[in-house]
Amino acid sequence: MYYNNETYREDLANAIHSVNNYQQLNGKKFLVTGATGMLGAFVIDMLMYMNDTEKADIEVWALGRDEDKLHRRFVSSAESDKLHFVIQDVTESLSLTIKFDYLLHFAGDGYPAAFSDHPVETMTPAFIGTYNLLKYASEIDNCRFMLASTGEVYGKIEDREQIAENDHGYVDLTSFRSCYPSAKRAAESLCASFVHEYKVDAVIARFSHVYGGCVSEKDNRATAQFIRSAIDGQDIVLCSEGKQMRSYTYVADAIIGAMTILIAGEKGQAYNVANAHSRVTIAEFAEIVAKTCDVNRRFDIAVKIGDTPITFAVLDSSKIEQIGYVGRYSIQDGIARAVSIMRG
Repeated sequence: MYYNNETYREDLANAIHSVNNYQQLNGKKFLVTGATGMLGAFVIDMLMYMNDTEKADIEVWALGRDEDKLHRRFVSSAESDKLHFVIQDVTESLSLTIKFDYLLHFAGDGYPAAFSDHPVETMTPAFIGTYNLLKYASEIDNCRFMLASTGEVYGKIEDREQIAENDHGYVDLTSFRSCYPSAKRAAESLCASFVHEYKVDAVIARFSHVYGGCVSEKDNRATAQFIRSAIDGQDIVLCSEGKQMRSYTYVADAIIGAMTILIAGEKGQAYNVANAHSRVTIAEFAEIVAKTCDVNRRFDIAVKIGDTPITFAVLDSSKIEQIGYVGRYSIQDGIARAVSIMRG
């Protein structure tokens, strides 16, 4: 459905041509989990767009739990014989017998309401789903697996200017809020174990805070709430001082990073996916959204909300840049494009 939006089509084209040696993907078979989520859906749209514009002959199996949602999300590719739907929960063993070239694991909820309302179900796609997919990959020759992980695996770190891949901070294992970073840490260890024991070709993408116009309706992260409110003409209200400093990455930049890792990443390695030129506080992000939509940003600190314990999340992007990644979108450009897409 997003194909009808000119801005989104531009994002897809930019993403394709910003990945070095992207032609290596031509003629390959992909399984993408979390197909209707922001990241998984963008990847699938990008691959289908390559077929439409460059005759790439890529075949994609999109895995999700809700068949109706899959059909609605990918109505633009409904006539393609290169897109197939796999209806199941990723925590169930795969019954497919296809020799995929790439398995991309994006399934799982990465937003605060999920952590609070169903922390157990937040953990299982990350751990059990990762096991099922790695097991499948271990039985296929020349199959590359990519785990979509998160900068939250670093935990609480506040004594440096940016966080590199070998840094480690504190995660409170007795807090239900830790369901997400703990599960992703375990999933990364599973990848390392399958690489060591079964020689699986696995790589890890640690995403920073990703935002974009194709965000899920149930996503209640602050960035999505800010943009929705501003589009509706409402003031953006912050319930804290918003001093948390973060790397924010526009979804097209995030997928440029993911595909760069898929093509050029070293087996067994993890890479931060972040735009080095897109670092702002939550309050600054809200202010840019407000100015873009001509609304006000204001504070109501008397309102209490459940904050993340992580106040600093600036990721060092030098490692991924060494394999060819270059972010395209400034924070201002990314927000403007997200607003344009969400407005329709």
